[in-house]
Amino acid sequence: MISVIIPSYNSEGTIYNCLAALYEQTYKSNYEVILVDSSIDATPSIVRRQFPQIQYFHFDKKTDPGTARNFGVKHAKGELILFIDSDCKAEKDWIAKHVQLHQNQSDTAGIGGSVINGNLPGDVVGWSSYFGEFREFLPQNPSNFTFHIPTLNISYKKWVFEKYGYFDPRYYPQEDLVFNYNLTQKGEKIFFDPSLKVRHTHRSSLKPFLKHQFNIGSKTSQVLKVIPLPGHRIVKNKLLFVFVGPGIPMVKFLRTLRVILRYRSIQSMQKYFSIIILKLGLIFWFFGFFQGVFAREMEGTK
Repeated sequence: MISVIIPSYNSEGTIYNCLAALYEQTYKSNYEVILVDSSIDATPSIVRRQFPQIQYFHFDKKTDPGTARNFGVKHAKGELILFIDSDCKAEKDWIAKHVQLHQNQSDTAGIGGSVINGNLPGDVVGWSSYFGEFREFLPQNPSNFTFHIPTLNISYKKWVFEKYGYFDPRYYPQEDLVFNYNLTQKGEKIFFDPSLKVRHTHRSSLKPFLKHQFNIGSKTSQVLKVIPLPGHRIVKNKLLFVFVGPGIPMVKFLRTLRVILRYRSIQSMQKYFSIIILKLGLIFWFFGFFQGVFAREMEGTK
């Protein structure tokens, strides 16, 4: 048995395509789809009307994705757990490839794949978000063992959760980064295969995009206080951060710019405007990062 788990909040614009793609898979053996939803929009009615076969759980209170995924894992029957987000559409061979790769790599705890931009070519905010968040997970990138793949396209053997526990919602929206880092630190392996593809729909309005960048920046700096990834020493030393910190968004910008300039699927003018939006997003990201550096450490993370 295979279990596919989807966290959802106010997904009325994307949930149909997400679920329809999961029921059009080439994989013919048994699998279950579990949706853990806390929407207050039309998502519940769409799901109940169009997908009566789904395992559907609805929370009355808004639930973060990590908590929703944990709930789904605890109710899952499968020995292999696949995660996708409600604003993603899986390729038709998505489940079959996840299963095959796990069979081929029995000693690998987690296997994940690449992200395709689901926004229209002219949506410069969506493209800016795509490059800014997923430049390390493009379909053009090579297969490799890594310490992190985001939970919009990753699968784990169920024993991983039984042995190591669950996602820590305190770190949202970086709870998957913390989970995967801790997993690899304990000797487990995570493999990236770009042939595992999902199409992700990004925020296309400027205000939600900037707010999300701020939140990511804030939580990233708080996570770096407890995980020794690049930037850890700068975040832990506030005096050092004052002198070196302002250069961090420039490093991120240059790395992302290099990816944008090499990308051939959008026109030059769209690249130009995406770069402008990306710069603005990194300003908000740095404001959030700055706030996180000087915020008190989260309870229980010392």
